Amino acid sequence: MNDKKQNIDSKERLLDALDASEITDENLKELLSDPDNVQDIRLLQDCRKCFILEDSSLRGEPEVAWENFLHKQKVKRKRLSRRLLVSFAAAVACLALVWGGLKFYVDPEDGQEFVAYSPDSTSIEVMLSTSNGRQIILSDSRMDSLLENSGRIFRQEKMLTYENDNPIDDSEIHTLTTYGGGFYQFCLSDGTCVWLNAESRLIYPSFFKGDQREVELYGEGFFRVAHDTVRPFRVKSGNIVTEVLGTEFNLRNYSQEDAHVTLLQGSVKVRNECSSAEVVIRPGEDAFLLENGSFEVKRVDTDNYCLWTEGYFYFDNEPLLKIMRELGRWYNVRVVFRNDSMMHLKLHFWAQRDQAIEKALELLNTMGNVKVTYEKRTIFVD
Repeated sequence: MNDKKQNIDSKERLLDALDASEITDENLKELLSDPDNVQDIRLLQDCRKCFILEDSSLRGEPEVAWENFLHKQKVKRKRLSRRLLVSFAAAVACLALVWGGLKFYVDPEDGQEFVAYSPDSTSIEVMLSTSNGRQIILSDSRMDSLLENSGRIFRQEKMLTYENDNPIDDSEIHTLTTYGGGFYQFCLSDGTCVWLNAESRLIYPSFFKGDQREVELYGEGFFRVAHDTVRPFRVKSGNIVTEVLGTEFNLRNYSQEDAHVTLLQGSVKVRNECSSAEVVIRPGEDAFLLENGSFEVKRVDTDNYCLWTEGYFYFDNEPLLKIMRELGRWYNVRVVFRNDSMMHLKLHFWAQRDQAIEKALELLNTMGNVKVTYEKRTIFVD
């Protein structure tokens, strides 16, 4: 207990020194002795490098832009810990010292070719389908007139909004589908806002009837649920059922091996209908579906699961396989590993999703550990 207290006291003294900009060689040595700090420094260096390279191509002020980005994350969502910001200050001070010592080790031997991702469709549209057989491409210039006969829906700032529930009218089932490269935000009739990621589908009523609100998700969606103590909001995705009264959470279920429910605000109950396993998670926690049907609950960096809604790729120490699958899904292209030993390489990577695929891959190549090329709608990882 005394050792733990001394360690905390030592950490506080170090933070005070760093906050006061009194960064000495001894401070740096103590900072780098903590594996958590090393990981944070590595994350911020990698993200900062990508950010500056991207901004420099636009001839802006990359250092100012980077500082503004950090400030936005701290003020807007308050998710950057004090330790992370302090680590950033130290990372800037000792950039040359740390950069050379934090290289990843990769087995240079080539493995067999592995197709990591293959698009289901060549379409990049966003489609709204109704139970009466209507199909509306939401990028169609005639969309507003087409919506007139599809229930009480209107478009505001390129976002669909359903009018408030009206029990007098008949509700019909709508399906909103995004393909590779697609993304859409819309509001349901109860006021719940949904961000639907690429290659995803949400099935929902045009307005909710009865004593509950229920939708069905395939892929990934972020939900900002309107609070209603009488009618719980349920999202069914495969065997996973997530139930809330009003909160913000991300649900990802592209495959059974990568099924996550991540909570930002409030609390949610997550249940596996097959195994009857059930957990309640709290803000900053993620429920991951295990092979045995139970859930693993742990605290996570929620930015990994929600910054896509703000237009960013953001990966904190994630396998390259996961990163490349996300890039393939977003850009709607095939991904092939010609060196399968690279699949488990973990990286910290940050990029904007609205940039060209060539720019994102260029940023990846600057990491020094990755060699990717792009030809004939296929990304090759060597």
